[in-house]
Amino acid sequence: MEVLAKDSSGITLRFEKKDLSSLVEPIIKNADQFGKETLDLVYLLAEQDYRIDDHFRQPPHPFGQ
Repeated sequence: MEVLAKDSSGITLRFEKKDLSSLVEPIIKNADQFGKETLDLVYLLAEQDYRIDDHFRQPPHPFGQ
């Protein structure tokens, strides 16, 4: 994780793909110990991790047009 920017309105972070699952999995397994804000962030990171690996592309004209 790298902090790209930090000011009074927020923080911008960059995560490496290889680090996402090692960050997300332990927090989700122990979700009852974390607050809503932490879980919201972790679920967004988990979704991004999934989207990075999702390479599905709709084939052209799949319904015969």
